[in-house]
Amino acid sequence: MERSEEFKQRFMELISDLDGKISDIPKILNIDYNVYIKIKELGIIPKPIILIRIADYFNISIEYLLGRTNNSYFEKSNMKLSFLDRYQALKAEKHLTDYVIAQKLHISTSYTTNWKNKHYIPSIINLILLSEELKVSIDYLLGRTDDRIFYK
Repeated sequence: MERSEEFKQRFMELISDLDGKISDIPKILNIDYNVYIKIKELGIIPKPIILIRIADYFNISIEYLLGRTNNSYFEKSNMKLSFLDRYQALKAEKHLTDYVIAQKLHISTSYTTNWKNKHYIPSIINLILLSEELKVSIDYLLGRTDDRIFYK
């Protein structure tokens, strides 16, 4: 599990503005209490699907949530595309194959096959690496926004 002090601090900033008891925060965010504690106490970055829930609740980018940018502006996509839709389109646009992407990310091609065949979303580390390789934001890659801005 990946840990990030920047993520932990940003998360704590965001939840400090929520009304209600501390024990209600996981319910408000639609996340498991144990996930909440791991974020709050250890800065453990949860699975992308949980990051999406948190970012959606606050209407912020995952890049902002992770502390990769200080720009809190976020514009949600009008048409909801899946990670797979975006991944396939970006691959075609950049004339890349699963094999080339797997080599660049230092993962096996069976991992990229699972993205397609089982509709898996990559781990946050692989999403970051993939977004850097494709020069798009994590949120664009996940279909959350139509803004391609790549955060360095």
